[in-house]
Amino acid sequence: MITLLRRIFKSRGVDKTVYACVVILTIFGIVMIGSASVGQTASMGAAYATINMVKQIIFVVTGFCFMIFLTRCFKKSWVNSGSTWILYFIGIALMLSCLAFTAVKGSHAWIRFGSFTIQPAEFMKIFMILFLSFHFGEMEEFCQIPKNISKSKREVLQQRKFMYCVAKPIMAIIFAFAIGAFVQKDLGSALILAFVCMVLFFITPRPYYSKYKKLALIILLIFGVMVLFGAAFILKPHQLGRIYTWLNPLYDVQNDGWQLTNALIAFTAGGLFGKGFGASRQKYGYIPESHNDFIAPIIYEELGLAGFMLFLIPYCIIIYKMFQYGMKVKETKSKLILYGVGIYFFTHLVVNVGGVSGLIPMTGVPLLLISSGGSSTWAAMIGVGIAQSIIAKYNRDTLKEQI
Repeated sequence: MITLLRRIFKSRGVDKTVYACVVILTIFGIVMIGSASVGQTASMGAAYATINMVKQIIFVVTGFCFMIFLTRCFKKSWVNSGSTWILYFIGIALMLSCLAFTAVKGSHAWIRFGSFTIQPAEFMKIFMILFLSFHFGEMEEFCQIPKNISKSKREVLQQRKFMYCVAKPIMAIIFAFAIGAFVQKDLGSALILAFVCMVLFFITPRPYYSKYKKLALIILLIFGVMVLFGAAFILKPHQLGRIYTWLNPLYDVQNDGWQLTNALIAFTAGGLFGKGFGASRQKYGYIPESHNDFIAPIIYEELGLAGFMLFLIPYCIIIYKMFQYGMKVKETKSKLILYGVGIYFFTHLVVNVGGVSGLIPMTGVPLLLISSGGSSTWAAMIGVGIAQSIIAKYNRDTLKEQI
């Protein structure tokens, strides 16, 4: 592990602060997974906490390997029309293959290999960032319309340009969202996927897209109103239960409101400095999945507001660095990849913490690099690895210019 960390920080041109934040979050996550899992040892066995920690260590070490490989070997030329469509269809195929496995809490979101599970939607978020970074970043250049051509040919080329630059990417986003929300019934991942994609569309600096952004915003507003009024007919009972619980945490405390009510108790009990590491009471059967999506209330209860705010700092630094370098690099494709990774981390943080604290409806998404689970950990580290390769190239090029 020490050798692995040395290799990470020796990579030339990378932002070592980002790596330091990833290391801090993953180590903190392993420790908190062990603490949160202790509460379930009575029902799952004395070794349950140790097993969860060992699993997460394996996920983290393999994730670091993916991150190092991509940091050193990733090339922007890999993100092209062929590769992005291949990744897109692989992601869709993996999401659809989840239907062959038993649903968990009404959701077909996992591929199972014995005790090991993969959640394809986590990787699909990274695939879509790469997909859209190419289509919004470079496709416009491939569809340039010559000035000295007839009006009829110009109209044909304009239609073709619209299809490649706007229609196909937007249709790909809608289809991926539909698979996640209505086929997998994993609304949380589907909403994050759609949000990341739409933000990338709106922040795309290409002038060609400016005239379509207002139209897209109107369509989104209409869609939002339709979902708002049609939620009772579209959503499943357990999804409606989460909305009712968000509106009133004491709604059906013994069933739908159980997790959120006990999470709020944990937040209240934490105070300013917490009860102390390992001293959480709510993890003892009161908060199911306390080492997964609901690990944030355990952190708050044990470490208090002060500790909770400290653990948020590495997230804020990672997000800030992604946007900082995104504004610095000149190439649009690289900008969108960096922005996409930053939005990905930001959205997961807001949706997870907001959901478990009752600020927004719960959607069941993990706290990246801290919650137990291999798919989210690997996807996050893959995203950081790709971003670091772009950052490293930018820093090396900047250094050469200065020399």
